[in-house]
Amino acid sequence: MPPSLSRVASAAVALLVLSAAAVPNNNPQSLRAGLQNARTLAVSHFSRIASDTGSADQIVARLDSDLTAVALVDPKDTVAFDQLSFRVALDESLVSQLVDGSAAPVSQTPGTSALRLARSSVDGTLQPLAVYLPASYDAEKSAPLILMLHGQGQTETELLSEPSLRKLADDSGAILAVPWMRGDRTFDAVTGKDAYDALTLLESNYKVDGRRTYLAGISLGAFDVFMLAPLHPDRWTAVLSIGGTLTNDDKDSFVKAMRGKPAFLVIGSDDPLVKVEYVRGAAAYLTANGVDCHYYEQRGGVHSLESLQVSLQRAWTDMLAGVRFSSPEVDVPSPVPTGSQRY
Repeated sequence: MPPSLSRVASAAVALLVLSAAAVPNNNPQSLRAGLQNARTLAVSHFSRIASDTGSADQIVARLDSDLTAVALVDPKDTVAFDQLSFRVALDESLVSQLVDGSAAPVSQTPGTSALRLARSSVDGTLQPLAVYLPASYDAEKSAPLILMLHGQGQTETELLSEPSLRKLADDSGAILAVPWMRGDRTFDAVTGKDAYDALTLLESNYKVDGRRTYLAGISLGAFDVFMLAPLHPDRWTAVLSIGGTLTNDDKDSFVKAMRGKPAFLVIGSDDPLVKVEYVRGAAAYLTANGVDCHYYEQRGGVHSLESLQVSLQRAWTDMLAGVRFSSPEVDVPSPVPTGSQRY
């Protein structure tokens, strides 16, 4: 286990993300025009958005990032283009709701995504929350929920637009939601409250199975799960860490709060940012201290979601199935990266 990684804020870089949300826009010019309009609205209402969210500058910055991505994406690369279109649709929805001053209606339509606004119980600001309802979602039946924390330099809409995560949600029938968590702000009492405010909103608006509510995180978010879960351990069935680990700073509080509950750790054997030895040590520590720890090591995997897909699917499936005390997965070959992922 690493000696106080302090969340490896300087090391844990965001993972590449792909597609998810509404109907994609397949016209680059139209996509650019919609984004430019959203940016113009955000700038002209900057003061009010700043007052309402506390992050108007970051919202404009994400629109600028979207515009840059539109200029660079190859429209013939349908996967990448659809990814970007879905992300843009959610970012435009965010601006529209903030400018109009009214939340979008809660949709119960299966297989769709939405950008929700959660009211902070700390300062009353509106905090973005991206939500995906699986294809099998039925508003009359309880569904599992996975609240996932994004990586450094990544927005909630980027992560939710990852098609492999959306497929996992579809395959397992799980609602997938990603809170903004004030961007790259260091985990503290405020961001912790934001996550639980998001959870409360989800439980109020969707048919969530309280017996199957999971906390997950990727990269920097994978470190945060070990600090967030102990705040209200009764609200989580299990935790999933992807490309992160337990640290000396949070090991005691996590073990005390989560003893007897499952923890699923996924890491690439060749991760250049989070040493695999640290995660192996964390898994051993958790197991020795009464946490039902499941360890999945992707042979050849690095610090990218794409390279961890095989092991992540196993961990995700085991977690949703309620598997207990499984044998470690340590020799699963990694898919060959396409070279398109961001580290």
